Amino acid sequence: MHINVDTKPVTPNTYDSKKKRLVETIDRLYHRDARGPLQKMLARIHPADLAAILDALPPEHVVDIFHALGDKEMAAEVFSQMTPSLRTRVMTESSASQLASLLERLPPDDLADLIGDLPEDQRAELMALLGRDSKSEVESLLKYDPNSAGGIMTTDIFSLPHSLTVEQAIENIRGREAVEMVFYLYLTDEDGRLVGVVSLRQLLLSRPSTVLHNIMNRRVMSVATDADQTTVALLVDKYRLLAVPVVDADNILVGMVTVDDVIDVIEEETTRDMLKMAGTSESETLTHSAFKIAWIRLPWLLAAFVGGLAATGVVGAYHEILAEVLVLSAFLPVVMGMAGNVGVQSATVAVRGLATGAIDVRDTVPIVFKELRVGLLLGCFYGVILGIYGYFMHNSLALGEVVGLTILGNMTGAALLAVLLPMMFQRIKVDPAVATGPFVTTAIDILGVLNYFVIATWIFKL
Repeated sequence: MHINVDTKPVTPNTYDSKKKRLVETIDRLYHRDARGPLQKMLARIHPADLAAILDALPPEHVVDIFHALGDKEMAAEVFSQMTPSLRTRVMTESSASQLASLLERLPPDDLADLIGDLPEDQRAELMALLGRDSKSEVESLLKYDPNSAGGIMTTDIFSLPHSLTVEQAIENIRGREAVEMVFYLYLTDEDGRLVGVVSLRQLLLSRPSTVLHNIMNRRVMSVATDADQTTVALLVDKYRLLAVPVVDADNILVGMVTVDDVIDVIEEETTRDMLKMAGTSESETLTHSAFKIAWIRLPWLLAAFVGGLAATGVVGAYHEILAEVLVLSAFLPVVMGMAGNVGVQSATVAVRGLATGAIDVRDTVPIVFKELRVGLLLGCFYGVILGIYGYFMHNSLALGEVVGLTILGNMTGAALLAVLLPMMFQRIKVDPAVATGPFVTTAIDILGVLNYFVIATWIFKL
């Protein structure tokens, strides 16, 4: 990070302290109208850090401070890393010329993402500010699904004919400073079809007169424009790639997805899956009213509500044993809570494994048996502890047996259900991230209560 002038590791507390001091200093320079020192200070800060600092500045000053950046390329990079709300403020309060200069310097994929997220009327206004080349690039990217390889790729890609020599290729690279990233040199034939790839290391170690066709790797890892972004992320992760080329139906090279875009995809997919499991979404707090948020979450909670009513019905059916052994009600929260916690753990492992490809439905049997063993071990451990506690605290061997066996059964069953249900949903083409949460919670509650009172009735009636 640019804001750390020494080489010592930066802890979160140190970073926050430096950020706070920079916010205060920048705001003070702005109030003094010290434009020269302000520009110098802004230029020393890393774009990612500067985006965070701008977000912490007083809203009424932030746009003026942002436009004080002398380096317009850096300004574009800072803009691309701003929060959506800050980016909207900059676009709203900037002049047409300032905005046009900024947008023209954004990478094509970032610009397409920005414009694609806007309402139709605002989209048309921004498109009118772009030059012919930028507008053409954005329009070509906007035609793809935003969650596909075409939607996240950049068209700012470096490729060369496979008939060139190594020396010619190196000269071409030297003359293409504007290209976003040159990790690999993609080679095409006369029709623009992808035929091979050469790494920079291969290029530098080969003789200058060598033809690229003779040293290229013909087994190129590529993806189609309509490939899902998750598939692209898994490919990059599996083969440890820094970039992956994107081709159309005719195998013509149209763009590439870089590793920084893949990191964004992984973060986005992880966040989305976790929020789906909770029956909510990331955009709720920012874009919807309280009434709308409640309406969105209502169906997800309905399954848990119905499950709770069913569990209440089970308790009512065993009111006689509960009346005779009133202390059973005291252990109900811990018996149910521990099973629920095990269920959440196992469900999270299964859902994330299915989402990332680490787990396949063909692995159902070994995965289920492993989680079953985990649940059994945890159930034995906590069952013994709770059984001993129940016996000594209430001087009742029968009570200790009931709560101990119930914990054992409930935790084992919860682990089994929580991993089995996501596998089942995946097999029938239902999103496990959406369906697992309410169904697992409901099933664990009902079966857990039923198991508790069945064991209690059996032991106390002996």
